[in-house]
Amino acid sequence: MRALKLKKKQKSRGSRRPQLQHRNWRRYAGLTAILLVISGAAGFTAFYSGWVQTVGEQAAMAMRQVLHDAGFRVRSITVAGRVQTEPKELLGALNIAKNDSILNVDLNDVHDRIASLPWVQEVRITRNLPDAIHIELIERRPIAIWQRNGKMVLVDREGVEITEKDVVEYPDLPLIVGKGAPKAAGELIAVLASEPQLKRRVAAAIRVGERRWNMRFKDGIDVRLPEQDPLAAWHKLAQYEQNNGLLGRDIELVDLRLANRVVVRLTQEAVRRAKEPEREAALHTFILYWDNA
Repeated sequence: MRALKLKKKQKSRGSRRPQLQHRNWRRYAGLTAILLVISGAAGFTAFYSGWVQTVGEQAAMAMRQVLHDAGFRVRSITVAGRVQTEPKELLGALNIAKNDSILNVDLNDVHDRIASLPWVQEVRITRNLPDAIHIELIERRPIAIWQRNGKMVLVDREGVEITEKDVVEYPDLPLIVGKGAPKAAGELIAVLASEPQLKRRVAAAIRVGERRWNMRFKDGIDVRLPEQDPLAAWHKLAQYEQNNGLLGRDIELVDLRLANRVVVRLTQEAVRRAKEPEREAALHTFILYWDNA
């Protein structure tokens, strides 16, 4: 009977063990889940409260200080290509002080600030560790003076307005007037340079309708260039001046817009001096034909 009781007792204990294990597993799983939730909430709170960010920033600051103390700081700034750009303007755009951490210098920001200076066309900046920054400038080259709203502005070959300052330093640059004149200034310069003897006589070039040029000579003669192929017309005028001395006569207008001909208008004084008053109208304007040579 005891054996039976023992067997029954053993059987009874064996039947409760899986239940206890299952109950313990559920307890551990619940505790684990609670811990994970608490840990996640704590991490979430720490991140959004700025604690993690603050620790990261403090570590970064400490590292920068270590590098700074090790010699990674700005000790020299060299510049190549600067001619017109004022040193004061360049230093202001750099916004870098001696002994600043060289690793903290944002080269993109420095590039953009320097590129916005009036005379700067291109800029290249390099960081030469541990302590030097080098800047290479390509400055704009003015080719003309644009008269706009009563003010004079230097412009370059791309038609970019450079500055209203320092205009007096370029007395030999041609004066251009009119809407769209800066964009067409490169073409104008090529036309003028092709005939130096005529270029010397030009006082100003007026852009007409953003399509073509009128030349105002220093002696008051107006020369109207065509929209198409102004260079060829300019060559023809130089040829006619060389052969016939046209521009030395009492004329006020030379119109080159018509193909293979030049229309010339006399001054009022020349008309009044005419010996035959009945021919006044005919003498006021006349046409000279060109050959095709």
